[in-house]
Amino acid sequence: MEIAQGIHQIKCVFGGTRMVFCYLLIGQRASMLVDTGCAHNPEQDILPYMQSIGFDPADLTYIVITHSDLDHQGGNQPMKDAAPNALLMCHNLDRAWIESADAIINGRYAQFGADHGISLSEEGKAGIRADMRLAPVDMTLEGGETFRLSEDWQVSAVHTPGHTWGHTAIYDPRSRTLISGEATMWTHIPNDDWTPAMPPTYCYVDTYIATQDRLMSMSIDLLASAHWPLQRGADVGAFIREGRNYCLHVEGQLLELAAQQSFTLREAIRQLAPNLGGWTPPDHQDFSFAMLGNLNALTKRGQLKTTRNDDGFIVWSLA
Repeated sequence: MEIAQGIHQIKCVFGGTRMVFCYLLIGQRASMLVDTGCAHNPEQDILPYMQSIGFDPADLTYIVITHSDLDHQGGNQPMKDAAPNALLMCHNLDRAWIESADAIINGRYAQFGADHGISLSEEGKAGIRADMRLAPVDMTLEGGETFRLSEDWQVSAVHTPGHTWGHTAIYDPRSRTLISGEATMWTHIPNDDWTPAMPPTYCYVDTYIATQDRLMSMSIDLLASAHWPLQRGADVGAFIREGRNYCLHVEGQLLELAAQQSFTLREAIRQLAPNLGGWTPPDHQDFSFAMLGNLNALTKRGQLKTTRNDDGFIVWSLA
């Protein structure tokens, strides 16, 4: 559906119960697709939507990937096949994971095995590979770039790190719309029916909090995100603040736990996840991303210290 002048929201379904929103911006001079979903989403959702509004994918100018994650980059090659004239873009800091399945699996999804004993099965890795058909990136961004879509319409790239180092949002000053991806993640990521699917997966807490502060300083009338309902007016600030406060609440819970005992990442998740949104196995293992982000931030600030247990896993305690 068209959510603002020239901006279309395309719902893409994956994994049976999950969904991600991609966005199509159509101007008189150029056009832009923001994210490509999983490998099947171009054929299943994106291209049929383009056909329904009479837009020829051969006319697509830009494909911008907000960040490295399978449900945002998995359809890159199918979209390039359908729109061969489009330039595929992402932030320079996320390029390696957007171009390589091995890189994103090892660097993102399987990162918890050696230090924390939270491993990703070979079946899980195979499933991730099946959800992605990747393509070389044509051009990288740093944030601040401007794209002229019509004579009187420009949108800009905004570097919004936290979920990934290179996470990038697209801002339209004409309608004050921010296509935010997962720059701000509220208190959970929802399923297609809006029930909670998994905890927020911010990873780099200091930059994530800085991004929330930056977003709250911007003039945003419409927040168009990757997984959440559209937020308008005063609801925009409330949504961002609640996500920021949730991240800080997790931090406080970890410090309280450290005051009582030392713990591994797995132990912290097992003890705290049920009270941070009712997460229970196996869903609570998705807390690895956020909780490790909080733990790394607390350690960097000198509030926690680390050792290794007999199994070689990292153990945290009060500094």
